Amino acid sequence: MKSIKTVLQAILYVLLAVGLHLILIYFLKIRIEGWGTELLKYSFKVYFVPLLLCFINSFLFIRTKRLKYHVNWFLVTTIPSCLLILFFKAIQDVGDSEYGVVVSIEFFPKYYAEMFILLPGSILVIQFILTIYYLIKIRKEVNRSKV
Repeated sequence: MKSIKTVLQAILYVLLAVGLHLILIYFLKIRIEGWGTELLKYSFKVYFVPLLLCFINSFLFIRTKRLKYHVNWFLVTTIPSCLLILFFKAIQDVGDSEYGVVVSIEFFPKYYAEMFILLPGSILVIQFILTIYYLIKIRKEVNRSKV
């Protein structure tokens, strides 16, 4: 029963982080051209591993039973990626100036590279760093408290 509660809490934390990102994307009016079923399938494939690692980290940090680590996980998970989304919006808006497009060569549709390459990659790196942090610092701290 206790592990089910921890799993549900981890799912809730991840959904809260994802929801915050989706709300930010919605309010910034970030739209990927050519949105359809195929792009939805591709986004699931691209974000599966970063979100799985996000869930695992959330689960590990919840098990520490310290609010400090819960808050740290949430802030480290959301702030860098939200800032990256704001940066993506800013660099896309620079190209839409009244003097014409700054870069005329487009390899991908608007926001495609940012949302399907850079954002999931950055989330994966951040969650990997959190995993290392957990394994080094928190495990050592938990082992000391058991002695």
